Amino acid sequence: MALQKKKIVLSVALALSLIQAEAAEAEPGEAPEVQQVTVTATRRAQGIQAAPVAVTALSADTIKDDELRVINDVTRYVPNFTGQSTEGRERPRWFLRGVGSNDPSTTSLSPVGFYADDVYINSVFGQGTPLFDVGRIEVLRGPQGTLWGKNTIGGAINILSKRPEFTPGGYAKIGFGNNNSNIVEAAGGGALVPEQLAGRISLYHEQGDSEINNRATGRRFGGFEDDAVRAQLLLQTAPGNEVLLNLHGRQYHGGGNPWAVAGVDHHSVALNARNSDEIATAGANLTANWQLGNGVGLTSITAYEHVERTLFGDGDYTAAELDRGRSTLASGQWSQELRLTSSPQQQLSWIAGLHLFRENLGSAAADGTLPGTTATAFQLNTFQQRTTSAALFGSATYQVSDAFDLTAGLRWTQEKKNLVLDGYSGSNVAFSNLAQWWNQSTSGFSHDLAQNRSDTWSAPTWDLSPVYRISPTQRVFGRVARGFRSGGYNTAALSNAAFRTVTPEYLTSYEAGYKSEWLRRSVIFNATAFHYDYKDIQVFALAPSSTGSGTVSTLSNAGQGKSQGLELELKVQPTEQFGFYTNIGLLRTRFDQFANVPTAVGNSFARAPRRTANAGVDYKLALGADQLTLRGDVSYRSREYFSATRQTNPLLWQNGYSLLNFNATYSPAGGKVDVTAFVHNAGDKSYLKLALIPSYGNTPQLYGDGRSYGVTASVKF
Repeated sequence: MALQKKKIVLSVALALSLIQAEAAEAEPGEAPEVQQVTVTATRRAQGIQAAPVAVTALSADTIKDDELRVINDVTRYVPNFTGQSTEGRERPRWFLRGVGSNDPSTTSLSPVGFYADDVYINSVFGQGTPLFDVGRIEVLRGPQGTLWGKNTIGGAINILSKRPEFTPGGYAKIGFGNNNSNIVEAAGGGALVPEQLAGRISLYHEQGDSEINNRATGRRFGGFEDDAVRAQLLLQTAPGNEVLLNLHGRQYHGGGNPWAVAGVDHHSVALNARNSDEIATAGANLTANWQLGNGVGLTSITAYEHVERTLFGDGDYTAAELDRGRSTLASGQWSQELRLTSSPQQQLSWIAGLHLFRENLGSAAADGTLPGTTATAFQLNTFQQRTTSAALFGSATYQVSDAFDLTAGLRWTQEKKNLVLDGYSGSNVAFSNLAQWWNQSTSGFSHDLAQNRSDTWSAPTWDLSPVYRISPTQRVFGRVARGFRSGGYNTAALSNAAFRTVTPEYLTSYEAGYKSEWLRRSVIFNATAFHYDYKDIQVFALAPSSTGSGTVSTLSNAGQGKSQGLELELKVQPTEQFGFYTNIGLLRTRFDQFANVPTAVGNSFARAPRRTANAGVDYKLALGADQLTLRGDVSYRSREYFSATRQTNPLLWQNGYSLLNFNATYSPAGGKVDVTAFVHNAGDKSYLKLALIPSYGNTPQLYGDGRSYGVTASVKF
């Protein structure tokens, strides 16, 4: 541990000495600046260094140059941020500063809010979006309950598409890689009516095979095909007055999850049941901005999102006929946000708004044991859930002096949920149609579960943030904030006795931050320290059964805990040819109370590694009029536990590991064409993404992707 800290300090010191040496050789005014990204973390456009919040932003160039393809790739750039898609390329599980959710149910709510073009996406199955034609990505750390709303106690992620422009332009990209992977992207647009109406259309296709073999079938297991489209229209009627229409859709087909079992080579599985994952999404949003006069602006965001999913899986994770499953989900959500903003130039500037939300969610999950060596069985759970919420919010910033600002915000949210849940089970079943076993009639089966619930929760969230500008390039800020995550239901329950209503959880954070720019803004150094008080924590974990017999994995309010840590971020651009970044996250989490599982008191939060570190470099070489750019990055995660309650079983944790990525881009003269060769996980490191408690005598384990490599070519027009 001490050696690691010394290495980190020496690395930073060496980087700073190199920067100073490079800067000393440069003529005044010639030192390049680190690229500044404009963000809307405070619901106003401002430079990222001016935003009084812990935020990381990735530009369109970074996303393209580093070959980022799925949203989880973003974790390589953010301290104390972990994330894995544990169901193919779907259902990302994000944990930010130790705050996240392991709940596998279809009603799961991530405490890290996900937004696409400023629209909150409630369903976790609508969040695993591919990254194509993206303008930027923002990751906000810490509770964002005032301006962003419910379910953001851990933070928020906002993906912003590249907007239509009145100047014609676009790009096309094609690529190939190992495991028969290929990718095609294209986007283009321009003015349809000069200075009034512009459009842009973006297309995406990617597919690939798996490196996993299925011993039960003798064929490769898994693979995926992903297609998406986005069409936008921008209408500008006057300076500052505009309407943007965004229509989008996606069709994803995955070959299922390659669950291995502990003690067996994870490059192969033995699954006899059908495995597939089909997801279809479609949506539309209309964003309007008007200037009302006297510096006051009005923003309206109206959106509808629809998600459908059909999943087949092998519930026993073996070649035996013990348990197979099929589940369907359909989610339709509507949201409306209205915001009024004053001019930011006033001594007292403000934002006030209203947010409305409604979602209808339906699901049917069937499990069966078909005729074979064991007795047949069938189980079916269905539910319909409606969620409606309304919120009023406001935030005001008072400029006390030229150097000191004070911001205070408040939001009040009320949410109502209605649930109708039914569960049936039967044994020694005579299936009427084995090809569609999930359509089995439940007539005569035991009606084990029948719930008709309606609950309403309301909560205030708030923040208080002083900011002091030491100089034009240095500032310090403090932030005290409170957030909450909605209540819900344990829809994975199999009986009335096991069913539970989960109440909201609350988090209060205390932060202190420092943001600085050095050497003519060729160096950026930021630091943030934080402490969380976390109450009524919603945890999916093994706990004593409410029936009084045995244990069961369930969602419940575990109790209380704390999270605290430090984040350091450094970016340097000593010359036009060389760039470097690194970020370090130090984290300590602890359960102070854990209802029904006293042995879990003192445990760390699940998926909360004590140390994370990321670093990357890029170097540009002139080849006559052409250019070769070399890039590399490394990410490190220390040990993380997959369970909040079982942290003595080494099969349920992943020890510390590092991942290396490299690419080289050749750009002929003119700057229109790029050819990139890349390799991800260059060391072919084996690491766990998830491990589950033992089932049918085995411990199911899901591994991350091995080494991948390929070549892409893109052209701008």
